[in-house]
Amino acid sequence: MTRDEIVRLEEMNFNAWPALRTMHYDGWVLRSTGGDSRRVNSVNPMTPGGIALTEKIATAEAIYARWGRDAVFRLTPLADAGLDAMLSERGYVIEAPTFVQVADVAAGPVPSGLQIFPTPNDAWIGAAAGIRGLTGAAAEVFAAQHRAVGIEAGWALVVDGGRPAAVGVVAVERGWAGLLGIYVAKFARRRGLARQISQGLLAYSHVKGATRAWLQVEQSNAPALPLYAALGFRTAYAYHHRVRGDRA
Repeated sequence: MTRDEIVRLEEMNFNAWPALRTMHYDGWVLRSTGGDSRRVNSVNPMTPGGIALTEKIATAEAIYARWGRDAVFRLTPLADAGLDAMLSERGYVIEAPTFVQVADVAAGPVPSGLQIFPTPNDAWIGAAAGIRGLTGAAAEVFAAQHRAVGIEAGWALVVDGGRPAAVGVVAVERGWAGLLGIYVAKFARRRGLARQISQGLLAYSHVKGATRAWLQVEQSNAPALPLYAALGFRTAYAYHHRVRGDRA
């Protein structure tokens, strides 16, 4: 992909999964939310800046320390030249290599058993938090993030026997659909629900004007990779995180 195309997908990623705190610093986007998600708790280099990398790294570390977190760097092909090597020299190690994949979106039916809400209502949030095992402060952060989404989106839910069985989200922007948060409850796994909810969300997004789709999947996620490949997704680029070695 070209640099401009990667920038566009990264912007849509930020919009689809917003951080509760964001700071822009010399071409970097510093995001912090709480919880364990690296995507919303990391430094995201976007454009080259004018400040020396050593100073920028030290400043980012100080900002995250003030926020009560360790600095995590999310390095896409947009990252400053030499940043990856410099972080390695400072004791940062690679964590969670991830693919960004894209596919075409075609018209299709939304399964009758799939509920899709235009906003993340309490029922959806409760179901999703329960499937993911989130409670207390973690559940509150999860709810706040979804309620902070400002672009058009759909929140999907499958119920089986009165119990939430699967959830997922699609964000629709600029003719693109972003799939994220596909989770299946333990009792409902190996029934094809991840495929059903993904296909349903893509069909829903096509009605909303999407012709292309993107998603992010960790390279170690063996169950998800064949599913997304079967849906037509192919890797466009990859990224990884750099975290302090004593934290990894």
